[in-house]
Formats: sequence, C-alpha cells, structure tokens
Amino acid sequence: MKKHLLALAVSAALPVSALAAPTFYGKINLSVDKTSDYPEGPLVFNEDDLSDAWFVSSNSSRLGVRGEEPLDFDNLSVIYQYEAGYDVDGDSSSTFSTRNSFLGLSTVAGKFFAGRFDSVVKDAEGWVDQFNETVADMDVVFLTQNRNSNTLNWESPELSGLVIRAQIAPGEGDEIGTAPDNELKDGLTDTWGVSATLDNDALYAALAYESSYDEVTVPGVTFAGDRDALRGTFGVQATDSVQLGVIAEQVTFDPIGGDEADLMSYLVSGRVGLNDRLGVKAQAGLLDSSDLELDVQVITLGMDYKLGDQTTAYGLLSASDTDYDPDGTANDFDESGNAFSVGMVHKF
Repeated sequence: MKKHLLALAVSAALPVSALAAPTFYGKINLSVDKTSDYPEGPLVFNEDDLSDAWFVSSNSSRLGVRGEEPLDFDNLSVIYQYEAGYDVDGDSSSTFSTRNSFLGLSTVAGKFFAGRFDSVVKDAEGWVDQFNETVADMDVVFLTQNRNSNTLNWESPELSGLVIRAQIAPGEGDEIGTAPDNELKDGLTDTWGVSATLDNDALYAALAYESSYDEVTVPGVTFAGDRDALRGTFGVQATDSVQLGVIAEQVTFDPIGGDEADLMSYLVSGRVGLNDRLGVKAQAGLLDSSDLELDVQVITLGMDYKLGDQTTAYGLLSASDTDYDPDGTANDFDESGNAFSVGMVHKF
C-alpha cells in the first residue's frame, strides 16, 4: 500500500510532458473477393501469376502506437512509431508483420529517424490511388510499391505545404544473382531516394526518384541487378466532392550480365461524392514494357459509403487484360480477367 501511494506521489510531482501517453491507433479492412485470371502483381510471366479463387482478405489491417516527447534541449523531441500489420483473416503463419516503424528526433532542421519505412517512391502516391488497399490496388501495375527495411530518413520542415524527403538503406551484405553473375550489396547507400511533395487542400503533387536493386524471375531465368525508378504524381480536388489524379512511373532494370529493360506504368483516377456519405469512383492502370514483351491493363469501377465517422463500406468491379509475348518461346499468353470485391473498413 505504501509503495502504491509513493508511486502516485512521484507521478503527481513529474511534469506533464514526462507523462504524455502515446497514441494508439489501428485499422481493420476486411473484404470478400472473387478473382478470375486476375493479375496478382505487375510482373506476370506465366499463368500461375493470375489469381482465380474466392477470398476473405485482410487488406493491410494494422495496429500501431506513436508519439512525440520533448527532450531536455530546446526545439528537440524524440519521435517514435511501431506499426504492425495484423492478419485478421488468419491466412498467414505470422499474426503480425512490421509496417512503418521508427525511432528518431524532431529538430528545427526537420525529422531524422531510422527503421522500416515506405520508399520515397511509394510515399509519392498520395491519395491518388482510389482503390488503395483493395484487390484492385495500384500495385497490380506498379513495380515499386516497396516498404524498405534498415532505412535512415530525413524529412524537411513543411513550407507552405512543400516537404522534401530523403532516404538511404544499406544492403547489409545481400548477395543478388548467382555466380558468375552475382553482386554483393554491402554499402551504406545501396538504396537511396529523394522526393518533393506539395500537399494542400486543393492540390497534391509529388516527384520522387529511387535507386535500388532487385531480382526479377521470368520463366526459367532469374535476373538480378540495379533498379532505378522515377515517379510523378498529380492530384486535384476540383470541387469539394470531385477528385482527379494521375500517376506516371518509369522503371529501368539493369540486370548483371544482361540487357537493360524499361517499364512504364500509368494510372488515372477519379472520384465524385454524390452526397456526404456516398461516392462513386473509377480508375485505369497500365504497365507496358516492350523490352519484357509484357502488357497489363486494369480498369476498375467502385463506390464507397460512409457508415459512420470511422467506418466505410465499399464495393468494386475490376477488369484486366494481361499479355505476355516473348520472342522465341512457348510461354506467351493473353488472358482477360476480372475481380469483384465488397468490404468494410473501420479506423480507430
């Protein structure tokens, strides 16, 4: 009893800032999906990469805790976040996975932090992907939707809505490729990127560049090498109820001992709010690479309905066309597909 009273007395004597509690937050996004010959990702080199089944899907559901505490120096605070992906539908052998998580400092020169965090290119999508975190997410046709591990980050102070971001990440001894076409990634900046983002009430615009490395598998062959990506995003709130956006991305893949390949991805999207609760939206995405003889097209229509301040129901229909036609092989195919989804999102 005395220990309990002593703890209360000590707590009462501490400054309020020392007792500030972190913010706990989360989101559950569950849907029922039906796919038929629908691409599972942008690199579709055989028909096994096309999905055909019913699913109950946990779409990037998450739990997190974050906060900021002033330190014993003027204009200096510690910032922290731990965010875990939560497997609500139970498909994964791991209940939790690490999402954006970091520890760092907030200063007059900006924020400096380390951990696992979205690449500058992924971050530059903004709100333009109208079907984000659904079966028709833009990652069906975009190659660089990456969350990078082992990152060091800087984010500038905001100036009239403009923010500059920079990110580096060591390869930590990753070996890509197989001998003799192999390479060791053991530098500090094996991945690096920079972006500029303008975000205000009426306009979203971003330009981002990242240099990194990757492995790409086509039937019978795995190519490993450097990858450069340049993304531009533009979105406008035309009125209080109308959103229009476009994203364009160029990716150059330079495999060790192989020929360079270019890929272009595009997205055009729009949403119209019919009233305070109901919105209708449409989106078209395209990935095209003449070097890989690959073409993926996706068109999606959908709607969302606000059930409450933190809860939204949604539905979508998506149609796809996937064409892989490499010269001199028998692995070519041209498949039309579709996807259907109804779901609900609750944020807390």
